[in-house]
Amino acid sequence: MDWKPRVIEPDELDAVVDLSATVFGQGPVASESYRRELTMVAEVDRTFVVEDGPTVVGTGGNFTFDVALPGGHSVPLTAVTEVGVLPTHRRRGVLNAIMGALLDQGVERGEAVAGLTASEGSIYGRYGYGVAARFQTVVVDTTRSAEVVDLGAADPGRLRLVTDAEAVDLRPAVWERHWRRTPGELGRNAAWWRMLALDPSEDRGGASARYVVVHDDADGIPDGFAVYRIKEGGAPGGEYFELQIADLASADEQVEAILLRYLMDVDLVRQLRWRDAPVDLALRWRLVDPRSVKVEQERDFLWLRPLDVARCLSARSYAAEGGGVLEVVDARRPEIGGRFALDAGPDGTDCARVSVEPDVVLGMAQLGALLLGGVTWSTLQRAGVVEERTPGTVDRLDAAFRPTRAPHCTTGF
Repeated sequence: MDWKPRVIEPDELDAVVDLSATVFGQGPVASESYRRELTMVAEVDRTFVVEDGPTVVGTGGNFTFDVALPGGHSVPLTAVTEVGVLPTHRRRGVLNAIMGALLDQGVERGEAVAGLTASEGSIYGRYGYGVAARFQTVVVDTTRSAEVVDLGAADPGRLRLVTDAEAVDLRPAVWERHWRRTPGELGRNAAWWRMLALDPSEDRGGASARYVVVHDDADGIPDGFAVYRIKEGGAPGGEYFELQIADLASADEQVEAILLRYLMDVDLVRQLRWRDAPVDLALRWRLVDPRSVKVEQERDFLWLRPLDVARCLSARSYAAEGGGVLEVVDARRPEIGGRFALDAGPDGTDCARVSVEPDVVLGMAQLGALLLGGVTWSTLQRAGVVEERTPGTVDRLDAAFRPTRAPHCTTGF
């Protein structure tokens, strides 16, 4: 059957939320908290459905974000979200139709790259998405968290706890100083911040309501925050507490270190859990006992698919001179792929379509994985998914694409 996705009308949003709840295992009817969160951030003109007669059988939407690239630059992102098909209509082409419509809209709007967070890891590579940013869940034994150097000893600023009402304006202002310095992070819009201000009790997992601690610089301007919960009996021993980091942002590394020191020193806390910590967490290297930091899991989070290859490669910064002619194979959208001459370096970058023979050949999903520097060209070459045709090109690209920090995204969508 030739499925025809269409954009919904505003009065259809409630039914779409129920469909999302069904396909994502939340129940046949969305809970009030689930409905409230989705309706607060949904963009109706970017939400699609597929129908089989009178029945809506599939849905998917886009959010409008910017994503940070290495060097503090950003490009518009087509943020693909809430894609699902009723179990009665699986393997009938509905997903292909929805994914195509979402991609078409991103191209029509001139967005440089599409992104998603995948509930299943085996689906989206075939649509040209590659894993661009990962996270680790780390647990810190706070009884063994003495640091080699106390970076906060000479801190001219101060820490203060604020109410949720005070945090409404503080958190977005700090975020603006944080997200562009973190490749893979997203600029959060006003609707997103309103949704994040919610704190439904059913989402706390037995932990407390939120605490928000803010760091002010020497001039009294907020430059960092941490949102956390405390769970009684969550740490070994039963009678002690586990502190769970829910969100953290800072203008620089020292402010982040000061906030983490505060969190590890909260009274009665014997264990700190950071569910979505960066994979290159600097904290481990500041501690006298690095074994006090344990990694419980590492997994993918942000997947990227360039929609404008030359724009994506031109917008980011590069650590060294390097480049070559890249042939990017896009099986689903050949017009997006092609051959591109990249002349990259710390002092500037040029990237344009060409028709000459390539130095390397790769798929669109592989370019999405490489864009933020979360994996090296040589690793993908060893995996057999990057082909080097001109010797030495992969080494030059590795040097050029090296980021100053690992990609990291904490904005789930």
